[in-house]
Amino acid sequence: MIEFKKVIQDSTYLNPFDGFLPYEGKIEIRWDPLTHLTSRIVHLPTLRTYGRFDYRDVIEKSLNEKCPFCPQNIDSMTCRFDKDFYGFERIERDGVTIIPNLLTFDKYCLVAVICAEHFVDMNMMSKNNYIYNSLTLLLDVLRIIKNKDSSAKYFSISCNYMPMSGSSILHPHIQAIVGEHPTNYHGMTLRESEKFYTVNHGKVFWDVLMDEEIEKNERFIGRTGDTYWYAPFAPKGNIDIGCIFQRNSFFDLDDKDLLDFNDGFKKTMRYLDRENVPGFNLAIFSGIYGEKHYRVNMRLIARRYLPPLNAADSNYFDKLHMENACLLFPEDVSSKMRGLWQR
Repeated sequence: MIEFKKVIQDSTYLNPFDGFLPYEGKIEIRWDPLTHLTSRIVHLPTLRTYGRFDYRDVIEKSLNEKCPFCPQNIDSMTCRFDKDFYGFERIERDGVTIIPNLLTFDKYCLVAVICAEHFVDMNMMSKNNYIYNSLTLLLDVLRIIKNKDSSAKYFSISCNYMPMSGSSILHPHIQAIVGEHPTNYHGMTLRESEKFYTVNHGKVFWDVLMDEEIEKNERFIGRTGDTYWYAPFAPKGNIDIGCIFQRNSFFDLDDKDLLDFNDGFKKTMRYLDRENVPGFNLAIFSGIYGEKHYRVNMRLIARRYLPPLNAADSNYFDKLHMENACLLFPEDVSSKMRGLWQR
């Protein structure tokens, strides 16, 4: 029922790094088994290694600007909720503060400032419960929206971690958007999941995908409780890590689900730290509450500056072609990560 489709194309050139001997360059094109969007994985003769990113200059520059999320500024420099709708103007718990986003990306936009510290590196992210605490409180606020506005059906939670991922504020935070219209990718996965469910007589794509990934054992990383972690077949970045929950929507998740996810997230942070990854993009997508053909799922994409000019790793392929060009194979990523799950 699921096809892992790929083709390999090649061309020969004279390699200047090997005495101009003929070298067969290869590109592997893969189709996402659900959306059918393509990704391109480049076969490189040598893969550049990255040193550990030095945050000192970034931290200094960010502190020269008045950070709105630092404790001394948050009350005066950030938005407040409409008390008539939410029942409060601001909500705080376990070091997390939820506020409205100053920028309106959808009908409802929330920001969770995950801690008081202005800078949190990967190592600190792996040792603390920042994400668990933030998701728990965010979901409480999202439930208020769900219960008060029946037209708001599409829920997602996302994060830009560090400037190379598009984050304009260094102070760590995650965001949620809710609206009447899904984003392109979210809507595509919802539609294709429903189509798969109908054609295959009630089988859920995400369940079948996990069964096949576990059986193949090429990209499956491991489980943390009832969350399943894998390296997607058609990656959206050089390191693309996926997680599938066993629940349909955000509002079916319980505390154990969030703790299971938190455990896998910490392992992922340890892996990224070991690989000297300085930033990431993360998105968690919810199914529509009450519908059965979806599973809550996450994608996390590692982000880097590219030496020697510190160029962005986003390019015309993903911005203008809706195509992802990658240098790392998901099979290699999953192989490296499995040890963290086994420990």
